[in-house]
Amino acid sequence: MQDIITYTRDVRNRYQLILDIPDAARRKVIDARTGLDAFFRGTPVPGGRPFIYLAEFSAFETEEQAVIEPLSRIALGAMPFKIHLKGYGQLNRAEIYIRIAETGWITALISRIAGAKVPWSDERFNPLPRISLARNLQPWQFEQGWALYGHEPFQSRFILNGMLLLKQSPGYRSWQIVRRFLFENQLIAD
Repeated sequence: MQDIITYTRDVRNRYQLILDIPDAARRKVIDARTGLDAFFRGTPVPGGRPFIYLAEFSAFETEEQAVIEPLSRIALGAMPFKIHLKGYGQLNRAEIYIRIAETGWITALISRIAGAKVPWSDERFNPLPRISLARNLQPWQFEQGWALYGHEPFQSRFILNGMLLLKQSPGYRSWQIVRRFLFENQLIAD
């Protein structure tokens, strides 16, 4: 009798690493998005919860733990920090976003993540941390939207004490929370 060999195909998931903002700041961002959507019916406003995007990558399901471990070490060594959202900005005359006043801490965190030895592929790291209100705007939409929001004040301050790792499995549109990493400011020895 012959043995039957079955092969299981390893699933390749997409992952996002984000900074989730607190409820009070989230409500202010949602109000700004709602105002922009009321101004333009059908504006390509990103749905869901507002967040600050750090990185996106792909990895196989079996390597998920190898992705989580280095990210956990980075988070353990990071200190909670204050974020100040201040005003609106534009990118390439096609996106309107909320500015982060001081991005030094976030870019340092992104640099540490990019330098980690992690088995990921198709990685992209965010060069400009921000909270997007509308993307892929047509030139006429951008001109009218920027005239409305370009000089509007926006202020919010909060403490961030963690980051989220989200996973999107093939064939699904929704994202699942894989792990919440808390910033604990611990001394980590390599």
